[in-house]
Amino acid sequence: MNKQDGKHYSGFAAIVGRPNVGKSTLTNGLIGEKIAIMSDRPQTTRNKIMCIMNTDNAQIMFLDTPGIHKPQHKLGQYMVRAAESTLHEVDVVLFVVDVSEKRGAGEDYILEQLRKVKTPVILVANK
Repeated sequence: MNKQDGKHYSGFAAIVGRPNVGKSTLTNGLIGEKIAIMSDRPQTTRNKIMCIMNTDNAQIMFLDTPGIHKPQHKLGQYMVRAAESTLHEVDVVLFVVDVSEKRGAGEDYILEQLRKVKTPVILVANK
């Protein structure tokens, strides 16, 4: 607890982006432990993974999501739905982009989805 005001804060943060932009690596870095699988292979994260970070006066639940992409099969459709549904369940969204790659239709699609929600969005530049 914060000794100054005695308040404790908590909230949910979704980590979203295209496949293989570093969402799981960011999650592990924020938590300080290897919780989410990290791989060079896209679509390693198939479900939302919840991790909790505790501080003296706050608790943040991070939701590492599957990469948002154009699905080619039912599993891909499920993973995209899982990631997009998270946008409506959280207090803030961390939108991770790979700055070493050129912006494309995938990022534009995610931006359109983010415009539809009232959740605050923080852009996270990675790589």
